[in-house]
Amino acid sequence: MELIKQEDIASVSLFDLRLSEGELMVYESCIEYVLNNCNENDLYDLTGCENREELTTYQIDLKNLIKSLVNKNYLLEKYKE
Repeated sequence: MELIKQEDIASVSLFDLRLSEGELMVYESCIEYVLNNCNENDLYDLTGCENREELTTYQIDLKNLIKSLVNKNYLLEKYKE
């Protein structure tokens, strides 16, 4: 992972990052693990997300990014739906 740029806007820090497809898939899989194995209290403690729906939104965004931009030859089977 490489940081290209950081910008602070109000109370949010925005990052432009350079990531490999493997890194994106690892992050998405970690979110999937947390969603499937953690209760609501653990979910907040681990991620800072207020609820399962918020974390699921991040996972969906990552899945869509992976499915739309990653070379199909490098996709794991779970992304080929």
